[in-house]
Amino acid sequence: MAHRCFGLFLICLLPALIAGQDNAPTGSIVGVVRFTGDVPAPQKIITSDGAVLMHSDLVVDGKTKGLRDVAVYLQGAAPRPLAKDAKPVVMDQRDMIFIPRVIVAQEGQTVRFDNNDLCNHAVQSVSTKTDNLFNVLTPMGQPFDFRFKSQKSPVQIGCPIHQWMRAWVYVFPHPFAAVTDGKGQFKIDKVAAGKHTVMFAHPDTGLRETRSVAVEAGKMTRIDIEWKQLKK
Repeated sequence: MAHRCFGLFLICLLPALIAGQDNAPTGSIVGVVRFTGDVPAPQKIITSDGAVLMHSDLVVDGKTKGLRDVAVYLQGAAPRPLAKDAKPVVMDQRDMIFIPRVIVAQEGQTVRFDNNDLCNHAVQSVSTKTDNLFNVLTPMGQPFDFRFKSQKSPVQIGCPIHQWMRAWVYVFPHPFAAVTDGKGQFKIDKVAAGKHTVMFAHPDTGLRETRSVAVEAGKMTRIDIEWKQLKK
């Protein structure tokens, strides 16, 4: 009987604990990821209709050396409920590629796969979790919505019709994640004050790095990363 009462006590206490987390002092983590080494030449891809695409796994800004499509997230952060006003994360199939190539989402958040090309596409996932597996046709103008379960490794996305198309979806049980933009910049807001471990991961190359950081309430904590070479 005592164990049952204690369990009921924890269930009743959970909303208060979540509310306490929401009201705790927070700060932001910002920074830039740069790649300063030699960037391999783009690959030439011949599409099924004879068009030519030039693709590079490393998209580096010529001036800032900022690296795009790096997932940045808190490692080991406690699960948080999905915000009621959470908007869908959109990945488009356009110009015969996935745009953006890398996205982050929270478990239960809608991920929408659009098709704004003038042909049929499909979306297929490769995942370590059966709940995240699907293979669906996405005709022009007909989006496909999916809600992923969180997992440690990113979900690889492809189009079975057009084999060169590839993308990545990182899914977390919390909202503390971002993807670097065209200049390599990122920002993660509403991070609880205190010590955290931040992971940087570029899925196309396998480049990864962790940093420890102390976030102060009401302040922006900066982390800059520089990678000089690809993994051998």
